[in-house]
Amino acid sequence: MTRPQCRDWKKPGSSDKEFCTMVKTRVWPRGARWMVVVTTGGLVAALMMVASGATGRSATVANPILTCREVRNRVDVFLQNHYVYRSFDKELSRRAYGKFFETLDPGKFYFLKSDLAQFSKLEEKIDEQIAKADCSFIERVHKVFLARVKERSQYADALLAKPFVFNVAEEMSVGKQDWSSDINQLDERWRKRIKFQVMTMKDPDGEPKARERLKRRYDQIRKNFEEMSSDEVNNLFLNGFALSLDPHSSHLLPVEQEDFNIRLGNQLEGIGATLQEVDGYITVQALIAGGAAQRDGRLKVGDKIIAVDSGDGQGTVDLIDLELSKAVRLIRGKKGTRVTLQVLRKSEQGSTERIIIPIVRDSVKIASAEAKSEAVEVNGKKLGVVRLPAFYTDFSCRAKFFRECGGAAIHVLRELKKLSAAKVDGVLLDLRNNGGGDLGESIQLSGLFIEEGPVVQTVDRKRSRRPLLDADPAQQYSGPLVVLINKHSASASEIVSGALQDYRRAVIVGDSHTYGKATVQVVQEVPGTDGRPSNGALKITQQKFYRPSGRSNQEIGVQSDIVVPSVLEASDVGERENDYVLKNDVIQPAPGFRVVGKVESYIPTLEQASKDRISKSKDFSELKEKMEKARKEKYRATLSLLEDANSKAERLKDKEKEEQELKETRDENIVVRKSDIQLGEALNILRDLVELTNQRGTTAGQQGLGGR
Repeated sequence: MTRPQCRDWKKPGSSDKEFCTMVKTRVWPRGARWMVVVTTGGLVAALMMVASGATGRSATVANPILTCREVRNRVDVFLQNHYVYRSFDKELSRRAYGKFFETLDPGKFYFLKSDLAQFSKLEEKIDEQIAKADCSFIERVHKVFLARVKERSQYADALLAKPFVFNVAEEMSVGKQDWSSDINQLDERWRKRIKFQVMTMKDPDGEPKARERLKRRYDQIRKNFEEMSSDEVNNLFLNGFALSLDPHSSHLLPVEQEDFNIRLGNQLEGIGATLQEVDGYITVQALIAGGAAQRDGRLKVGDKIIAVDSGDGQGTVDLIDLELSKAVRLIRGKKGTRVTLQVLRKSEQGSTERIIIPIVRDSVKIASAEAKSEAVEVNGKKLGVVRLPAFYTDFSCRAKFFRECGGAAIHVLRELKKLSAAKVDGVLLDLRNNGGGDLGESIQLSGLFIEEGPVVQTVDRKRSRRPLLDADPAQQYSGPLVVLINKHSASASEIVSGALQDYRRAVIVGDSHTYGKATVQVVQEVPGTDGRPSNGALKITQQKFYRPSGRSNQEIGVQSDIVVPSVLEASDVGERENDYVLKNDVIQPAPGFRVVGKVESYIPTLEQASKDRISKSKDFSELKEKMEKARKEKYRATLSLLEDANSKAERLKDKEKEEQELKETRDENIVVRKSDIQLGEALNILRDLVELTNQRGTTAGQQGLGGR
């Protein structure tokens, strides 16, 4: 099993040598050196082009990135590369019109129907305006939006200036809503919304404190909207246009691109602290083990960071009431640079100290996303659980084409070796809530469990089909295997679970199906200008992927062999819930694909045993009641705003339960939790699979961990 090399990504018609040379050395306009990395990432699959030498933070410059001419150029790039669309036609114009209003006001709490009506004549002319580099539509809509924001802010202030009455029987509409017909209807929507927020926030602080906190929150929302730059507004339009193509294409400003790289690379450069906004203060929630702040020792959990000198020449910037994402970007920075924090800390005597803490930034690995494992005993059998939250990769290593970069697959192999040393009888791979990541990692990880062969097939906009292979005959683990999924398992998770199901190598267990995303995006970086390392990026859907059998996970997901429900089963979660999704279809099986495993013959026995256990389980009986309640809530059109003793007690009980669950999950090193009944039953299934395997023979070759 090997990581795909540059020859696996070469362009049709070019030789291996030509393409590998181009990838390593080609210098694109304005000096950006690019490399090609195929990825499928957490509901946002991507084939990513990353500029080398980027510092991460954009330079502070007066010149905007997204002039109207540049907006037009980027629309053209979307259409030149998209899997389906080739031109900005009237249908896309109508879609982009609607999506722009939705990106500005997703909750429909600001615009009125009359606001949309006044621009309706332009609904099918946006394509013509953008072609002429005319952004007057964007500017006029934004101007109306700011006027509505000011009106709503004033109305919210008036509501929050006096107490609410909670003993009146009234209800608030929930779920999908249309735009309000007039100001009176919008006022009523806001009144009920704010009343509900105060009602849910006031325990244990009391109603006046809740109103005070909520006023600060709405003041900050207004301030954020009013301070939006032209780049941010035009970015919203480009995102609306991208969403009119499909749910996973998008436009990224430089700061968003940086966040994307951090999520996919599983590391960042900064101080190594988890921050949250609490009542207008940027507060330290946790220190990351091994990070710069933890090693320095002076910054403490609970400290309020009130100002920062990021070391880039801006001087000290006040962080009080600043948006969390903006504060994080000021604190984050290049490895080896100094950041100076001003913090407030309560002493043991109750007084407040003001402390200045300089910290040298460093690389920080996001440990919570790393693969982890644990061995557990289940009815006389020792079983291993490997939890993988994301398919992360090491971009800096990949840029040098090292064969074994530190990513998800190598870390899973590391955990498998630990479990082998512990002499486990079977392995469970937990991909729940894993939204995806790097495509190369998913291929490499699949190869840990199979012999050589196709793992996934891609089809591009020209409808050219291409199988992506695990070319190494070594099978790192060949013993009994269960893959645990849920409705939030997506993209790269679906590549792995789909391939292992096609090969009959593993039993797929969990929710009825995975998310259902089988498209690949390309993230194309725009080289920086005016001192910026990058001018952002375009994430464009350019391919669909298919299983080795030729089936597609698009819309339908990977279907579980044995359903072990979670509360997500009561929710409408998945690709089908999005607008403008690409459709499911089937292609030919990949050349060389053949079924090698035997687990299919065990599934009826395993399924019946699982059903028997679930039917007798008190925990699953309670889960069933919770799911039925959730289904009823899903179809409920209203929510009561009448507070009585029962509703208050129930709310406090729910809050206590949430805090307990948060406490249980705070320790990132715990892989198996007693309260996780879905995992518990999946382990029971694995235990049964071990027994059946021992009775009838191995699942796919000799059981255990192989060598390289």
